[in-house]
Amino acid sequence: MNASAVKPTLPFVTRKKLERTPASAENKQRVDFMNAHNFSFSVDKETGSLQCKVEKK
Repeated sequence: MNASAVKPTLPFVTRKKLERTPASAENKQRVDFMNAHNFSFSVDKETGSLQCKVEKK
């Protein structure tokens, strides 16, 4: 998988030439979904469970 949950704000620097690999259809759908939604996460202090909220932009 070559997608990330948080898009980087700093440029990536390397000394070697990077070769592009074509993105799969699943990867494109995942990126489109991440771009079209806002995500928020919180942890319940009592139970320690992670809560995730996803809303359309």
